[in-house]
Amino acid sequence: MARLFKSRELLSRFPWLDTVRMNFLEWVCNDGLAFWDRSYRIIKIFAPGAAVLLQENADRKPLIWSIYHGRMVGTLGLRPRKRLTILISPSRDGEMIARGAKGMGFSIARGSSKQGAVRGALELIDAVKDGQDLVFMVDGPRGPKFTVKSGVIRMAEMTQVPILPFVCSARSTWWMPSWDNFMAPWWSTPIVYIFGEPLHVPKGADDAEQEELRVELEKRMEHCRQLADKFWPVSI
Repeated sequence: MARLFKSRELLSRFPWLDTVRMNFLEWVCNDGLAFWDRSYRIIKIFAPGAAVLLQENADRKPLIWSIYHGRMVGTLGLRPRKRLTILISPSRDGEMIARGAKGMGFSIARGSSKQGAVRGALELIDAVKDGQDLVFMVDGPRGPKFTVKSGVIRMAEMTQVPILPFVCSARSTWWMPSWDNFMAPWWSTPIVYIFGEPLHVPKGADDAEQEELRVELEKRMEHCRQLADKFWPVSI
């Protein structure tokens, strides 16, 4: 049986195609942001603790946004974008995402559990000191889907800022055939944002306590996801 040809093989054979791909994505992100803002109506639902945490004022303290990798499109509706620092893998695919995110006004830290972990952690700690919010794709970079990794709990313990679960869901969307089933909302479809109850990690929490909190965060994220995906009258 003939082996299926993968796009990665084409990109490795012709590196200039990878450059074209990245430049195109950056161009789309730079010029497409205004289109996004005009095209999508966002409905926001807050848990009581989230409403208090997100009070609109200049003195609001930093927090950590807990987001599924496949729902990262929801970060486009968070404001102000310039206050959000996103941890992105230093991989080639991560480079694409990082360049696009910078074009849309986000701040970027590079690192993952396998590459540049210490560097990424230090950049995030510095960002919190500067008043930035952090954005964690909690089940990334390779899943399993909807499984919260422990890194977000460790970062919350080090920085002593709360974790805010956040999940979005569109009425009509294309679910990409990737490990995370990335959500690509259809043009002009409404999107619901669910902000869950914040989670606080006490200073000095040991490994057992951090694991309990990781499981609790996973439960809160799942609750938000169920609310978001069942929000629309027609199943998506």
